[in-house]
Amino acid sequence: MSWLTRMVTGIGLIAVLLVSTMSSAFAATNAYETKFITSITYMNIGSDPAELSLVFYNAADGTTETITMTNSDGSARVIPANASASLAVSSISTLSSTWKGGAVVTSTQPLIATLVQVANDSLIRVRPVSNGFGASNGGNTVIIPTVLKTCFADKLTTRFNIQNVSGSSASVTLTTYWPNGTVSYTNGPFTLASGAVKAYDMGTISPGSVPNGVTLPTGCAFNGSAVITSDQPVVATALEASTINRYANSFEGFASTAGANKVYMPSAMCSVDYGDGAQSTAYAIQNVTGSSVTATVKYYYKVRTGNTLGSAQDNTSSPLSVTIPAFGKASVPGCDGAKAEFSNVTGTGMPISSVGSAVIESSAANSIVAVGKVVGAGITAASPGLTAGGTTINVPYVRYSTLCFTPVATAEVCRNEPRQRTMFAVQNLGATAATVTMTLYDHTGTSVGTATSASIPAGGKVSMSPANVTAVSTAGTPASEFGYWVVDGNLVYAGSATFTSSASIGVTVRVLNMTPLGQAGEDYNGIPE
Repeated sequence: MSWLTRMVTGIGLIAVLLVSTMSSAFAATNAYETKFITSITYMNIGSDPAELSLVFYNAADGTTETITMTNSDGSARVIPANASASLAVSSISTLSSTWKGGAVVTSTQPLIATLVQVANDSLIRVRPVSNGFGASNGGNTVIIPTVLKTCFADKLTTRFNIQNVSGSSASVTLTTYWPNGTVSYTNGPFTLASGAVKAYDMGTISPGSVPNGVTLPTGCAFNGSAVITSDQPVVATALEASTINRYANSFEGFASTAGANKVYMPSAMCSVDYGDGAQSTAYAIQNVTGSSVTATVKYYYKVRTGNTLGSAQDNTSSPLSVTIPAFGKASVPGCDGAKAEFSNVTGTGMPISSVGSAVIESSAANSIVAVGKVVGAGITAASPGLTAGGTTINVPYVRYSTLCFTPVATAEVCRNEPRQRTMFAVQNLGATAATVTMTLYDHTGTSVGTATSASIPAGGKVSMSPANVTAVSTAGTPASEFGYWVVDGNLVYAGSATFTSSASIGVTVRVLNMTPLGQAGEDYNGIPE
């Protein structure tokens, strides 16, 4: 099992958490047992070509391996400005086929990165996605708002990894909490060397007895959160994997300083069916303070009838509301009809077939973080809620295939390979309406084209796609297989995007795979510049 997380937006790039080079075939009956191989996708957001080097940290013994990115002739490999590129950890010959560990990537230009977990099993096509961490993203307290053990219909179980991003050894303690803020499990303090990684698996941890006042879903052994404390900055990433089917997702932890009064969610849905089954959202909200808070969820949505969206609506006159105890966690649904299944949630959610965005507000400053979940129609996506946005958002991993987005790709251009599509939920985090311009870049950093959205009201969202760009939507052109470029007869995987606006915006990216078992998908967030 592998994964790295969010990487540095600067000259130093931190690729966090377990990476795996597992290369031999492995047949798994569920995602929890699956072996994943990490692929690092990075984007140069600087103004000049970037050169990269990587240091890999072996989780087993702490030894390191330094890799300088070079071409076949020994010259330095460079990434043009605005371009992206990918590195499969399994392609590094000096790492063994069973190697696991962490990594730090450094660059001569500002760099961002996204980590894609590729299953070493042809039937498991879901690819959990999360972002890398910048050096400033580390914290002395890091929070994972949702931690599970055999929970919900997919029987999800959480694995999470911690990496020391400082230059000194760290003394670290992990504590998991029940939803009411009661301590479930503690480990530590333990020492974590600079760059080193420690992994946890809730499947092997006994959470203890369920405390009074906590009601778990049927069959669920634990549903809570985790808090990591350290005397040096650390980061963390979580992976939720089903123990009964082939679904999984991944997301980043939060430094406690990321606690906010408002959290923005670009994706909100209630039983929306795009032809593959109904999809709905739910939010896990954690109180990072020592006092009780009340969180409200305001939805901004439209009801979908067939392929037509109705007029803009909201629930601001009666938002969903829930009280969260100190260090506790609460879950809130998207659908109004589902709120009876969630403890202590009042107010009004969205009606069936609604799609939109949300703003979560707390009664106290700097007090909450949240993770958004999407389930249904083969989607088991997760992404951190946004506590801030930007007028420029960069997206390092973009793919869009017009001919090969099919379980069996027979067109010659597909090379017998089913391909992906990415979609974008763009939310206006500002106070007034604004438009957004999307620019797509190929493997050389050259613009393929642009598209500008309709006006987005404050708090609202618009859906965008690479197909909004004419060159991408025109079948048979090189850009119609965006992210899949033929260079000297070889297939190069690379595609990136930038979103700009006069208002502060946030972007959540949906990565879709079409598989023999149906659609699969995962989310990650665009990164503010």
